[in-house]
Amino acid sequence: MPALKNHKSASDDLTLDAPARAEDGPDEALPTVGKVETTLDCSKLERFVGFNLSRAETLVRRLVLEHLAPCQLTLAEFSLLSLVSVNKGVNQRQAGEVLEIAPPNMAHLVDRLANRGLLKRVRGRQDRRVQMLSLSEAGQDLLAHAESLVEEQEAKVSSVLTAEEQSQLLALLNKVRLL
Repeated sequence: MPALKNHKSASDDLTLDAPARAEDGPDEALPTVGKVETTLDCSKLERFVGFNLSRAETLVRRLVLEHLAPCQLTLAEFSLLSLVSVNKGVNQRQAGEVLEIAPPNMAHLVDRLANRGLLKRVRGRQDRRVQMLSLSEAGQDLLAHAESLVEEQEAKVSSVLTAEEQSQLLALLNKVRLL
């Protein structure tokens, strides 16, 4: 697939030329980051909010995954660990709903983290089908390291925006997310 680049937009650093492999999951099949020049005119696409959000999300996701690589965490794993760290006793169903992860995929995600010794599961007292989640000590340590790496990535992304623009962007993204 050819790279998409409108040479009118100098701040756009995303290429869309990395082939996805069949064994890659959604986190691993993302395009690579780098500057590519092409003669393709993307101005018609760049007027759409969805197109720009998608390209920005792909770039930021790739950067997050690159920063999380030393921790051997996917974005979903990092998100679940983060969510559990501030929501003591959250159950698997609640976490899956917030992260928009289907129950079978959530069960697999929890299993992976529990098998790595990062997440603890406790059956509910009243309903034994419910699994309450908490971080193990190893999970807390790894999450602290992962958060510092993600904060480095956030600083890179935020460096192209003023403090006011960062605040506006977050407010606008949260507004769109509520559609």
